[in-house]
Amino acid sequence: MGNLPRTAAVVTLVAMSKWVEVTEVDRPAAMVAAEILKLRMQHVQQMLPLAAGEYRRDIRHVHQLRVGCRRAGAALQGFRPLVTAKARRLQKWLGKLRRAAGPARDADVLLERLCSESDNQPGHTYVVARLERQRHKVQRTLVDVAAQAGSGEFHASIKRCVIALRKQSGKKKSAIRFDVFAHEALRSVSRGMFQLSELEQPTVAQLHQLRIAGKRLRYSIELFHSAFPAALREEVYPLVEKIQLRLGRLNDHVTAQVLFQHWLADLPPNERAAQLALRIVEEHQAGDQIRREFLQWWTAKRVATLESHLSDLIHKGP
Repeated sequence: MGNLPRTAAVVTLVAMSKWVEVTEVDRPAAMVAAEILKLRMQHVQQMLPLAAGEYRRDIRHVHQLRVGCRRAGAALQGFRPLVTAKARRLQKWLGKLRRAAGPARDADVLLERLCSESDNQPGHTYVVARLERQRHKVQRTLVDVAAQAGSGEFHASIKRCVIALRKQSGKKKSAIRFDVFAHEALRSVSRGMFQLSELEQPTVAQLHQLRIAGKRLRYSIELFHSAFPAALREEVYPLVEKIQLRLGRLNDHVTAQVLFQHWLADLPPNERAAQLALRIVEEHQAGDQIRREFLQWWTAKRVATLESHLSDLIHKGP
């Protein structure tokens, strides 16, 4: 992170761990926020050149970059009441990086799935070849964005935001403790998720919104768990993670279906178009099956258990 001022370490993050450990939860929230943001952004900066230049060696680099951007963005969003206007530029940078990495990662996931199936599937060779060409194209976009970020402006936006937070932590009006702030932040995030959980027979689009809300809650638990009993991390988090995994599988099929529909619109009405149309139907059926299985698993009892457990932890206070 260059020449950022050093402070007493109250936050630790081991390697690429998702868990942020705050050792002194009674410290000012703005000071802790500065340290968390610095650590999250270090990971993004480490993964950016690897995702741009080494993706053929390990496709996980692109995945780690996208997840790193999401976690850094969640930190900015989670500490939003403390973050000054200086964070706007950094938020834009994270969005730009995430949007560049997203199509590349989606293509990697679909290619992995397609290459694991029989090449006797209708249109298999065409779909894989076209997807590989598209993967190469979106990688160029990622390389261009990485070059822009390497110019120094990205690092400067991180530095400005971290320094502003550290300055703010010394002001009396901004001296809210991290543990107090954490309870307020998690209460706000969980409220949005459970509003969506009450929907009856949700559509695919509504389940996508539930997935996004669950992701926000998951990333918030990773940030704030140090201010809560161990049950938040050990009992609540695994259930939220299961929601993400199940709905993530649904999203993979929806993404593939949308992509194939886009391709189909450009094809003449020939055998290849018929094969691609069959693929679209298969993706829809697979996604619908996952949707039904999720709704059987995501029962009112399971929703109530999660909501009650999370509410008890949040409202106990620091």
